Amino acid sequence: MARKTTRDRRSPSRLGTVEKLPSGRFRASYRRAGDKFTAPHTFDTQTAAEGWLATEQADRLRGVWHDPRQGRITLAEYLDEWLNSSRHLTPRTTALYRHAIDHWIAPPVGVSRAVELGRFALSDLSPATIRRWFNAVSDSARAAALRRATGPRSRDGHPARVWAREHGHTVGDTGRLSPAVLAAWQAAGSPIPKRQAGAVEPGRTTAAQAYRTLHTALEAAVVDGLIAANPCTIAGAGTVRHRERGIANPAEVVALAHAVPERLRAAVLVAAWSGLRYGELFALARRHIDLRAGTLRVERALPSGNADSAWGLTKTRGSVRTVTLPAFVVVELADHLARYAGTGPDALVFATASGRPFHSGYVSTVFRRARATIGRDDLTWHDLRHTGATLAYRAGGSIKDVQNRLGHTTARAAMIYAHAVDDSDRMIAEKMNELYAADANVRPFVPRPPAGESEARGA
Repeated sequence: MARKTTRDRRSPSRLGTVEKLPSGRFRASYRRAGDKFTAPHTFDTQTAAEGWLATEQADRLRGVWHDPRQGRITLAEYLDEWLNSSRHLTPRTTALYRHAIDHWIAPPVGVSRAVELGRFALSDLSPATIRRWFNAVSDSARAAALRRATGPRSRDGHPARVWAREHGHTVGDTGRLSPAVLAAWQAAGSPIPKRQAGAVEPGRTTAAQAYRTLHTALEAAVVDGLIAANPCTIAGAGTVRHRERGIANPAEVVALAHAVPERLRAAVLVAAWSGLRYGELFALARRHIDLRAGTLRVERALPSGNADSAWGLTKTRGSVRTVTLPAFVVVELADHLARYAGTGPDALVFATASGRPFHSGYVSTVFRRARATIGRDDLTWHDLRHTGATLAYRAGGSIKDVQNRLGHTTARAAMIYAHAVDDSDRMIAEKMNELYAADANVRPFVPRPPAGESEARGA
């Protein structure tokens, strides 16, 4: 069957050739300097195909045209080049990007129908392809998260053990579950442990991180002139609505400090009253502490909180800072240094008996027990940082003050914590009431009797 072809008439409004394919769709192409350029997809109508040609011509005239051949490098190849050349990234950010690329972007991903995004040429990536990939990542990440939550190494153990406790069965913290308990759990539908109210959907954080990494890389590809526009256009795909952060009051902070091992007691207090990140806190050495001034200096961090990790940079340049501690925390910190820290300037402030950093798994375990002791199972270690920000606001700190204290580079980040203490409108009302009460010329209001009572008296 011959293909019907509409030839270029070489008029100013036309650039090339539009062909009608046997399928009924239309293909557009044009030649320049001996090279042929074809639209990356076919069109429903001839008008749409001619529109693409007109757009190509307009882009050339405006000087914003991109040679599609430059985008023939595969995504996997470009991601390697991009990450290796991004010298401005911190080691922690580089590690996060590398993990997302190696586990979720470059290789095949999918529970049922795999999508191997890494094999696509940059110029072949489209919003539809990105959507298919993101759905595959979301499904795979969710399945992996549920396996972790219900597996034998999950935080709470086998889900049958959690279910048994919730339904009044007596089971140990470890050991083999009885056949009767397993049978009862299976008869109930083999439920998995209930997530905390407001918890993020399993796998959502992983999928969002992968999407943010891909979006950032493809923005760089646009700047490099390899593609005309970023195909990552899914609204909200890179954001995660986390649960409302927990806040501990001063009495609860003290109770938490007494509920952890003594080597970590001062760490809880410093974390809650300084707002330091986990990695910043456990990277502190003696040389970073000035007891006379009551300050500590944040200059480095422990990436991922791992005992085997090398000391790294702080999260941002703005994270390098000096933080002043309340006097009672300084007293506790001085006692801790005398009892548990080494004597050299590089000796860690919070460390094991051998002087090594605490492993994050150990800290998580003891903190989980401590929060259960005080009846605050909703708290995490990171909530101590949130508590520190909240306490700073309640002490009268401005958004800029809290921004500097927490090491945020923008006021927007510091404002995340401000909502918890946003009682400014109530304070305005109280000040108004004080103005009213302080004015001697104001005639006080006399409470009137309820409606109907005066009529009753008159009767």
